[in-house]
Amino acid sequence: MKSRLSRFLLRRLLLLFVGNLILLLLIRCWIKEGGSFRDVLARSGPDVAPVILAGLGMTGIIFTGAIDLSIASIVVLAGTVFGILVQRGCPPLVCDLACVATAWAFVSLNGWLVRRLRLPAIIITLAGLAFYRGLALILADVAIPNFAGYLAVQDEQFHAPGKMYAAWILLIVLATALLWERFAKTPRCWLALGNSAEACHLLGLRPERILQSAFLVGGIFLGVSALIYVTRVQAIEPARMALGFELQVIGAVVLGGTNIFGGEGCFVGTVLGAFFLYFVAELLIYAGVSPYFQEVIVGFILVVVIGLDCASHRPAKLLAELA
Repeated sequence: MKSRLSRFLLRRLLLLFVGNLILLLLIRCWIKEGGSFRDVLARSGPDVAPVILAGLGMTGIIFTGAIDLSIASIVVLAGTVFGILVQRGCPPLVCDLACVATAWAFVSLNGWLVRRLRLPAIIITLAGLAFYRGLALILADVAIPNFAGYLAVQDEQFHAPGKMYAAWILLIVLATALLWERFAKTPRCWLALGNSAEACHLLGLRPERILQSAFLVGGIFLGVSALIYVTRVQAIEPARMALGFELQVIGAVVLGGTNIFGGEGCFVGTVLGAFFLYFVAELLIYAGVSPYFQEVIVGFILVVVIGLDCASHRPAKLLAELA
């Protein structure tokens, strides 16, 4: 198994750290009179929390060489369940737990399907991308009379996780994840599977169970991410919510140094990658770039990052398979 802190990873972490500092400096210079750099820093954590938390779960899945393209649709489904329960008058805690449990259950289902059907995760989750969003729309239409396309959440008590406690939730989950990655055996097993399923067999490990565990843990992270995401919006729109969210998450993971083919990466890189993409978007806003061009530029960065990572790691992956 490769070291999780290879020279490549160390260089990537250093570059991202310096890059984030440069972006913050540029944002500080571009802020106009009346703006507050302190406010930029204060809101950056809550704003980027959903991407970081979902990214931690995605990092573990990609460690194994798999991927989950359906996470945005699962967030929508979890948000729809949350919104329906709010409309039915359930207390905030019940709504919050249902949101987290829904996301965890369907990510876990993806892992179970990959294991049982023996199909690549990209195929199962690509199908889930459309299926789960459609299921959310059907569920809302059946559960809410005269469903108008959105579920309003006006009561502020339902927004506490996303608007009041997002930064604290992020810090607690992130600290726990980093400690767990450092000392637990499971993340090392994920990396071992990403490097070679055959080697796992020879070591007496069961690759299918290791893969399933990555989806189970990834579901927990996505559940918390979904909770923060849906409690930061006033209306849950199943048809439009979280569009492109999966690309942001995968981009943050790959930008952070995790090999898209598995076997190498770290949680810290994902965190730095998520902040880098966030600060790029913020810089474009303060620079006065058109919102249409902002989407093009950020999308271009994501496609280039993922494409270059695939191109740079594919030869090494092929050689490892042939060895």
